[in-house]
Amino acid sequence: MGLLVIRPHSVGVVRQDSNGVGLSKSMMATFQQTLDSLVVPAAFARHDRIADTTVLAELYAWKSNTETLLNQLDSINVSTLTISELAGFVFVLAPLTAVAQWSSPATRSLANAHLSRIPPSDQLIAHILIQVVKPLFAPTPHPRLHTSTARVLPRPADVQDTYVEQPWKDHPGLDESIRWCLLNTESSTYETAWPFFLPPVMSILDDYQVPYKLLGVRLVSDMLKRVPPQLLLRTGVDTLMFNSLTNALSHLGDQSTPDFIRLAVRTTLQLIDLTTPSVFPSHGISLHDNEPQGTPDPVLSRTLSASQSKSLSTRFSRLSILLSSSLLGTVIMYTPPFLPPVSSLAPDPDPFGDPEHVDLDPAYATPLQRPTPQKQSVNPTLIAAAQSLPPVLSALGIGGARFLKGVVPVLAEWLGLPLPIVAFEAGCGSNDSGDASHNAQRAYYGSKSSTVDVTLHVASLSSLSVLFHTCTSRMGGWSMTIVDAIGRCWVGCLDIESGRRDYIVSEESLAILKIQLKETAVQLARIYPGVAKNEYAMLLASNETLFEGLVGEIC
Repeated sequence: MGLLVIRPHSVGVVRQDSNGVGLSKSMMATFQQTLDSLVVPAAFARHDRIADTTVLAELYAWKSNTETLLNQLDSINVSTLTISELAGFVFVLAPLTAVAQWSSPATRSLANAHLSRIPPSDQLIAHILIQVVKPLFAPTPHPRLHTSTARVLPRPADVQDTYVEQPWKDHPGLDESIRWCLLNTESSTYETAWPFFLPPVMSILDDYQVPYKLLGVRLVSDMLKRVPPQLLLRTGVDTLMFNSLTNALSHLGDQSTPDFIRLAVRTTLQLIDLTTPSVFPSHGISLHDNEPQGTPDPVLSRTLSASQSKSLSTRFSRLSILLSSSLLGTVIMYTPPFLPPVSSLAPDPDPFGDPEHVDLDPAYATPLQRPTPQKQSVNPTLIAAAQSLPPVLSALGIGGARFLKGVVPVLAEWLGLPLPIVAFEAGCGSNDSGDASHNAQRAYYGSKSSTVDVTLHVASLSSLSVLFHTCTSRMGGWSMTIVDAIGRCWVGCLDIESGRRDYIVSEESLAILKIQLKETAVQLARIYPGVAKNEYAMLLASNETLFEGLVGEIC
């Protein structure tokens, strides 16, 4: 059987003997040359940091040639390839299926078509993992995993810095090769391949760079779709994965952080549901008239076994850590609501320039009487955290009542934040030109309005809706806080509609937010009828014209 030889700058399939059926020498040479040419250049791993135009030109020249090279593989009969040749085929083509700088829709389609011709087998997957993937991670093994069995070590191994030498980073798209193996392994055979799957996946997940952590979370999510839960529990990997996923949420300074937070929280919930499933159905008050009220279930009255009690205890503990320590105590606490404002019309002054000798280009000069527009965007990391709260609160169920003191004030604070993402800096001059200036500003920014303006507010209302379902009996005590928050948000919507603010927000976004504010008011009145006679009546008494649209129909 042939062996796969990894060259320093290419992946080569070299026949070491003449056993088995394979390609002729001439076809083998052509096949090998094509595969070598399709290997993703290592420079793509640092594409966003490359300033050398020559290197960039070479990368784009390679990218433009990949479609032609992929078409040359049409003549290859994969049924005649040996295991090592098939392994090289998969290892080279799988990275080309990734949505990345080195691929295009056409090349991704061709690469997927070629991969679909490969019949996955346990022997092929083992060959890829052992002969190709494992050597790339061997110089820096994961400190918490046994190198042979992939069992969790009782304490970290005494190793050198695991981030000093990482040859696997010189192979962009390596995660796609691993994913191909993950998705083509049957659950019944996972235990056999487990020692070869886990180390590379955990090494990518626990890397110090957020983009690689994001790739690792995706691999973990794919793994959880097929891995037997008992294998995770027996090897202790469930705890290792949970700790890695929750600890990774403290990496807040990367542009990939918002996407990472969404995926990491979703994958953590996936892990919790797989290893510690809840034996109780979700119960809560029906918030719609056509929904039947929750009825008692026999499972609620039965006695739980010791293993079920332990599983439920672990489930609640992990959900609590995810909510209180990771989301509330880390992401939300240390993330400012807004990004620093960035001027759009006037260039920033040179911080290293001589203030006494400034050559001002008249083309870029801004009159003093003209306001300097400032784009103040809601922090996307905070939006990601807000969008991740509803599924976590839903998974906690009534257990979320323990965290209402931490959750509800945060949601109320978000609802009270300024709605738009575009504001005009005060103190830069007065808006003396009246409607003409305002219309000019609207024309400049109007095309850039989007639903992101109110995403944080909509996500907050979604979390409140979940709490109304899961913590019905406790939400009445927060009625004043909630009414104050939705009232402030409602007034902000009316201010924008009346044009009393130099803010721009899309009409569609505003309409969605107003609908959800009304629904929240209705839900609160349904679970706590006293709010209509007290808090809502106070709103109407203070200004009936202002709050008629919000609570008028309820009272």
